[in-house]
Amino acid sequence: MLWPRPVTVMICWLAMGWLLWLSHQPVPAAAAAPKVIIVLSQESPPYANMVQGFRASLAGAGVQAEIEILNLKGNSENAPNVLRPFKNEPPAMFLTVGSLATQAVLAEHEEVPVIAGLTAHLEKLRKKGNLTGVGLEFSLESQLEVMRRILPELSTVGVLYSPKENQDTVDTTLSLTKKIGVKLVPKPVETPRDIPDALESLANNIDLLWGITDQVVLSPHTAEPILLFSFRNKIPFAGLSTPWVKAGSLYALERDYGDIGEQCAEIAGKILNKMTPRTIPVVPPRKVLYSVNLKTARAMNIELPQQIINRASQVFQ
Repeated sequence: MLWPRPVTVMICWLAMGWLLWLSHQPVPAAAAAPKVIIVLSQESPPYANMVQGFRASLAGAGVQAEIEILNLKGNSENAPNVLRPFKNEPPAMFLTVGSLATQAVLAEHEEVPVIAGLTAHLEKLRKKGNLTGVGLEFSLESQLEVMRRILPELSTVGVLYSPKENQDTVDTTLSLTKKIGVKLVPKPVETPRDIPDALESLANNIDLLWGITDQVVLSPHTAEPILLFSFRNKIPFAGLSTPWVKAGSLYALERDYGDIGEQCAEIAGKILNKMTPRTIPVVPPRKVLYSVNLKTARAMNIELPQQIINRASQVFQ
């Protein structure tokens, strides 16, 4: 159909005017990349591996975040100066690595979301509601499962603990061990000075001494008496990490630090999608690794299943 000439001219002018109007409209600015501040308690290879896993996972998910890394260098007194610049211009979130960094950031920021990794007793720090993350401790179920696999004949387990720090953990474990037919013998200690007597009370009563994260019981200062007790009484000790196994504990569970970083990145994605930390539960490390010490096993006449040895992340001879 052919339009009359005047109408055609009018349509052309209207179209040109519309195009001219469009050409003068402001172009919407690209959304700014979310800023993520990573706060390290100190320098360490596990912390670096966790950060690497976090960054790689964000990038793999297509998240173009602006990331800045700060280091408290093992001193909480550095925190106010390091964190002060973000009071007026808060980031989208903080990722804290280690207990010192987590507690320092929570003290300075009550509103900004905080994702914590490698932090002890993370659930107890959630009072302010802006915190979630991946806990330092493995689930109790995972710990008991590995314990039974490494020592299939296990019947009695002893544990030293500070009631102020770990009473809830011990109470929960008592319930779980009853279900699997293992007896837990808990010994509360108030100070490190109480440890020798508590150990002696367990000497003839347990098949394994179980180490749990506890600032009173397990430290560089208490390692020697605990390991000496273990060897003198031929009672294996389940340590907290590879250094404990290297020093003489029978085994310890190990973390995949890169995977913990990936878990934190998954939580970051949820926060960027408008979920709040309060609605995101704290989770334990999902990959459970372990190391074993065969020299300790031989000294205590313990024959570890070959399958356990083959699957260990590290084996000390």
